[in-house]
Amino acid sequence: MKGTASQPHPPNATHAVASVARRSDDRRRQGSKPHGRDSARGPGQRPRVRRRYAGTHCYQLTSAHNDQSAAKICEHTKLWPMNGALTEKRETMEKKIPLQVLESIFDTLSETNLRSGKSTSDKLANEIVVSGWTFPWQLEDLLLETDSRIHRMDIESLATYFDIPLRYVFHKPRFVNAGAVGHEGLSATDAACLLMKLEDIGFDTNPMPFVRGIAPGLANAKYVDESELSIISYEWQRHRCHTVIRSDADIDDGEWETKKVKDAVGRRFEFTRVGGKAYMLEVKGPKYRRQPNRRLVTCDYCDYRYTKGDPESNLAHRSEHARVRKILDPKPLPAFSRRLLTKPNPELVDASSPKWMHGEMYERACRFKRELKFDFIQWEGNQERKNISAQSQGYLFSDHTSPHMPETIVGACAFWKDADQWRLRWVWVCPKMRRKGVLAHRWRQFLERYGDFEIETPLSEEMRHFVLMHGSPQQCAAVQPPVPT
Repeated sequence: MKGTASQPHPPNATHAVASVARRSDDRRRQGSKPHGRDSARGPGQRPRVRRRYAGTHCYQLTSAHNDQSAAKICEHTKLWPMNGALTEKRETMEKKIPLQVLESIFDTLSETNLRSGKSTSDKLANEIVVSGWTFPWQLEDLLLETDSRIHRMDIESLATYFDIPLRYVFHKPRFVNAGAVGHEGLSATDAACLLMKLEDIGFDTNPMPFVRGIAPGLANAKYVDESELSIISYEWQRHRCHTVIRSDADIDDGEWETKKVKDAVGRRFEFTRVGGKAYMLEVKGPKYRRQPNRRLVTCDYCDYRYTKGDPESNLAHRSEHARVRKILDPKPLPAFSRRLLTKPNPELVDASSPKWMHGEMYERACRFKRELKFDFIQWEGNQERKNISAQSQGYLFSDHTSPHMPETIVGACAFWKDADQWRLRWVWVCPKMRRKGVLAHRWRQFLERYGDFEIETPLSEEMRHFVLMHGSPQQCAAVQPPVPT
């Protein structure tokens, strides 16, 4: 593992070797293969698609239960509070809609819908659900069944604003070496999401046929995308939205004009113009109620950031807290106890060790990386796969200070072999067992097995003092500070 030599070392990182992290050679890179338009497809597969555009645009929507913070981002993880609490997402920056599109929304919503808001038949919606795709002309027909005003809107611009991608949908060719004819369209889940967004901003749409047709298939799904998430939570969140849309108009000065309207459904609109230009549309659903703000907090124990008061975020924090507690405050492990009684070298972790030992090594390598702020994890195995490299060996430290509970794992270390020379990559000991001789108890054994092994630098000050006290003459010479000239 390669890091920077100037990385700070926390004062409680006793026996944590601040080794230098290997960078590009060890780092995994992920790639993706583009789908060719003429690639072969198997029978029964869905139509192949090509994304027309993709982006990470942001739009400001606020929550019925949380106006200030709805989306939580923690180390590249976006967590959406659920259980009916979240009605929209809020991004870290606001995306603005083109001025002419907002002007069109103003004019359209000011008119009266000549239809009831309920479609006379769900036939078209059911056909879209079954096929999995819809095309612009089908979507327009579907919208006009419930809202006579929709013909004035540019649906494609609204889909772009809401980050709902138009894609090319191809008829599956009859021959694998033939070309394919495609048209722009939306997936059924994205079409359902678009209908929900249009309903949130004041149009009379009917997403329920999509919800009834798609939601049962998501009941056992482990992962869902944003459109599928909207479908799952639709019945809980309907009419509880607070949506704010701003135009991209360059407004420096002008008279502010605000018009408030309430429609037949109970939605409350606030149209704001500045200098005669459409500036902002605010829509509150009939069931919207302002709730106390939620706070993004960091747990002092597990260092996990979560939204306090949100059920889903709290569950995620509890899960992470319990996982970290197993490492920082370990308990006796039955599998480790059996290994201590039956194996000649029970603490050694190599290619022949069971997966659970590689998982325990991985967790402690994660703690080492987190404490010393290095680039990546220095153990190639985890709970799902073994570290099968012949150059890599690790050790799980049992609690030698407790004759009644030696089966508790209180730390770990890892070695790596370069040519004929072994080196110590890292050492991590749980905080309550530091300065209790955990590493000193094993150092002589390591010297006998690996010889005068190298110790990767830079080292924490505590580790340097430890090596000067217990290391071989060669190791002591290697960690001596340079003599000033």
